[in-house]
Amino acid sequence: MSRSVEEKEEQSGALYFVYEGAREELPEALLQEIEAQKLEWLDAGEFFESSFESKDRIIAHGSLLFLKKVLRKAEAESFSLAILPTPKQPKLARLLGLSGVEGSLLAFLGSVEPQPLDLLYAEEEPVFFSALVGEAPPLGLQNMALNEDLERGSRLGLFFRAFWSLRGLRRVLAEVTTAKGQTLKTAITGALIFNREANSFAANLLQESSYNDGQLRALLISPLSVVSYLHHLTVSIYARFRQPSLPDSVGLIKSESLTIECDPPLKISVDGVERGETPMSFRVHPKAIRFCASESFWERNHPTQSDKETLRVDHLPKEDEAKEVIRKHLPILTHASEEEYKELFTTLRADGKLSSTFVILMILSTLLATVGLFLNSASVVIGAMLLAPLMQPIVTFSMGLLRWDGSLAYGALRTVSVGVVLVLLSALILAALLPFRELTAEMAGRLHPSLLDLLVAVVSGIAAAYAKNNPKISGSLVGVAIAVALVPPLSTAGIGLGWGDWMMFYHAFLLFLTNFAGIVFAAALMFMLLGFSPLHRAQKGLIYGVMMVLIVAIPLTLTFRQMVRDADLLQRLERQEFRVEGTRVALNNMLLHHDKIDRLLCDLLVSRPLTTSALKRLKDRIERIAGEPLEMECSQRIRF
Repeated sequence: MSRSVEEKEEQSGALYFVYEGAREELPEALLQEIEAQKLEWLDAGEFFESSFESKDRIIAHGSLLFLKKVLRKAEAESFSLAILPTPKQPKLARLLGLSGVEGSLLAFLGSVEPQPLDLLYAEEEPVFFSALVGEAPPLGLQNMALNEDLERGSRLGLFFRAFWSLRGLRRVLAEVTTAKGQTLKTAITGALIFNREANSFAANLLQESSYNDGQLRALLISPLSVVSYLHHLTVSIYARFRQPSLPDSVGLIKSESLTIECDPPLKISVDGVERGETPMSFRVHPKAIRFCASESFWERNHPTQSDKETLRVDHLPKEDEAKEVIRKHLPILTHASEEEYKELFTTLRADGKLSSTFVILMILSTLLATVGLFLNSASVVIGAMLLAPLMQPIVTFSMGLLRWDGSLAYGALRTVSVGVVLVLLSALILAALLPFRELTAEMAGRLHPSLLDLLVAVVSGIAAAYAKNNPKISGSLVGVAIAVALVPPLSTAGIGLGWGDWMMFYHAFLLFLTNFAGIVFAAALMFMLLGFSPLHRAQKGLIYGVMMVLIVAIPLTLTFRQMVRDADLLQRLERQEFRVEGTRVALNNMLLHHDKIDRLLCDLLVSRPLTTSALKRLKDRIERIAGEPLEMECSQRIRF
């Protein structure tokens, strides 16, 4: 039989065990422990009819609904509160950090020092874990009914379950108002509101080390596309994919209070139990109760205070854009926001304009590249690549082509054309003035374009468009300029004009056209994937881009096939061991040149010098292996 509240000790306060239901329903081990700890007994009726002093301590045991009533009484009367979860509340035990406590939980909860704890309310109901507004997969999967079977399911299963729910997701107009009167009008599928780390998926997104700061967290879910939704699922479910920033599909609001209104209204569940629909208000009561919990709990919920509201909602659709997206199905690819449009297009238009700076830099980079080609200096040629501003208007042209924007495309194409003419004329004049006619290795390296060069151009175009859209990595454009090398092949073509060598001009200029076509097509495709043009508008520009690539791919395919044949022939000749007039001959350092006639340059490794007749026999055998006549330039190396 429990003693009355009036019999409490005045000095240290009383320690009570408050339970829901009949005492006989409590586990035998718990009953014995309560007797051993000499706790005061109070059933639910006695507890709610009594009043307590601040020095008293209550250990509560029962359902979540019962515990919420105890929380409200603890806030009103300021007594210390501890919670002993039932065997059916393992998630609550983990939340309070009691799963890892060794020894008697009752003894621990009766002696541990209480600390102030915030309480989150949904209207008048305290929230233990979180409140779910609408649908917010996968965050809502851990909130739906606090279902432990769901938590034990594999993460891959949860991923597919959340992805499958995409079919039924619908964005609705939402108006969110914070404690300081800031208002956000957007479109969401749902939201998760919480004020402590009760949901591991939400914790994966936030990466916060501490809560209990007087503010709630609201994660607003608004998938921009199927791709962004998949990214959001991956980051939420798999902690190893955590990122410093939120996924594009998620917005975050931190505030003391929040009111959510939706059109049409969305259903709301609190701690897995349905509680009506929007509009609904949520508010944190700072340091509302004195709470007893484990050290691990207080590591994540160390008492602090912050009055600084946070709104990280840049990627969520705003007002007019929100009204537009709710009428449409979720696209496969993300559409860029109005701010992203304005920022990128302003930069691209500036890049596509012809200016005196562009002209001066093009001439200087051409002179530098041409001298580097004559000097056979790779470092000088690389310096010219860095100086040349030709990449920017080409990327601008790709956007103009993608969106079929005449002013953007024609302006950029004019700038590119002027740049090409400047390079050819500058290189031509310099080649005509210099008294050298020797083809260097740096020049020769620009005379054999193939499909591999087209692949380099495509990858560079993708990188250029991605870097252009992300100011944080815009410095990567320097690396792209080096990789794709636009000015050196043009300079080589200009040297060919200066020498009157039309084949040299043709092959070098073909390499430039390869780079140009690859960059334009790949950059346009990347811009479309980044959401800067819907597919129906991008189709025409992409078709022209594909046609450009196919046109340059025809001669490149022939060159590539020749490269494959040459590699095969050289490999067979290298493995072949010849014996001519009793002398063993091996071929080393072989090169094949295709000019007016095919030439094989090589070293002959022999034990004694070959006679003229032996060399002719060797040539005949090599031609039989090659299947075509060859002109040979050889030097003999004698091996003793």
